Amino acid sequence: MFALPRKQEFLGRMKRFQRRLEKEDIDVAILVQKVDLYYLSGVDRDAQLCVPAVAPAAVIVQKELEHVRSCSAIENIVELTTLSSLHDAVLEQLGQEPRKLGLELDILPINRYQVYQKVFSDADIVDVSPLIREIRMVKSAYEIARIQKAAEMADSMFAQVPLYLQEAETEMELATRVEFYYRSKGHPGIIRTRSFNSEAFYGHLMSGKNAALPSSSLGPTGGKGAGPFYSQGASREKIGRHEPILIDYAANVEGYISDQTRIFSIGTLDEKYQKAHEIMVRLQDTLAETGKPGVRSGDLYDLAQKIIGKSRLKEGFMGYPDPVRFVGHGVGLELDEWPIIAARSDTILDEGMVLAIEPKVVFPGEGVVGIENTFVVTTQGMKKLNRFPDEICIC
Repeated sequence: MFALPRKQEFLGRMKRFQRRLEKEDIDVAILVQKVDLYYLSGVDRDAQLCVPAVAPAAVIVQKELEHVRSCSAIENIVELTTLSSLHDAVLEQLGQEPRKLGLELDILPINRYQVYQKVFSDADIVDVSPLIREIRMVKSAYEIARIQKAAEMADSMFAQVPLYLQEAETEMELATRVEFYYRSKGHPGIIRTRSFNSEAFYGHLMSGKNAALPSSSLGPTGGKGAGPFYSQGASREKIGRHEPILIDYAANVEGYISDQTRIFSIGTLDEKYQKAHEIMVRLQDTLAETGKPGVRSGDLYDLAQKIIGKSRLKEGFMGYPDPVRFVGHGVGLELDEWPIIAARSDTILDEGMVLAIEPKVVFPGEGVVGIENTFVVTTQGMKKLNRFPDEICIC
């Protein structure tokens, strides 16, 4: 049985967001993205969250009113007959015409934006997506506990993989078994992402040269996938012996994500893979030890590049032929949260931030090795939440 967040959890989040609105002199924000809605109100529905800087928030809905009322942490539920009547609903909450209106401009469709422009024609519209994303970077004890459980789910899944490899002949057959295991443990079957045109179905499972193929993925690896209609992840290709099998699957417990990667092989691997993988693990550990509160995330990326520069693995590090310019990313309700351990990132790490560190190296036309674990930032450095061994698992 899952444990719902306490009302106080949502109220604390809302107060932090409202303080940011007030600091930025934003009269009111209207949030529509489902993850932001859930984070601040507990509502996962087609709704609009009206958040004045200095007045109580309201959930504005056009349907499923009773359901929203039963799950919302915000008591003020307003029924909306038409989208054009939104002006009156917001005016009632705010008490005056908004001078500055905040919207999630990183995800809002232009047609919806134009509606807001028309309804609030006298307001200056600004982007509040950075504000909500910054607040979500630091996780509460409740959130960290959920992510810890997701990490434990992943650990238990990886322990099953050697058994699955005895029967699975293709990448998709192996993926089917892994995904069934996750679903049987309560995984909702979705990994939410925020980036435009970004999709994630559990993650990536691929073997040998398929793992080294460039793809539509925003990450360092992608795989062949099911076809040009979804060109990433598991394919129908057979899994061979003596080749690295990469499983980069995100676990999900009650909406909260733990991201991790492990390498398996049927039979021994060439020494070059073993040595490269060991370097990736050491790089991960070095970043985790260094990543304490007060450290600039971009400096961790520079440190990773310095380590790789001494290893002769620069070509293929974090992708080939077009490497991504990050080596880690925040996780929480979404897979691509802030902060990002990336080039020129100025985010300062803080206690309670949760990140996945994922150094990987591609051997073009051959295979991929590397590691990924989920960490929480503490005063002693980053604490690893996953427990399954980081070493290549030979089956």
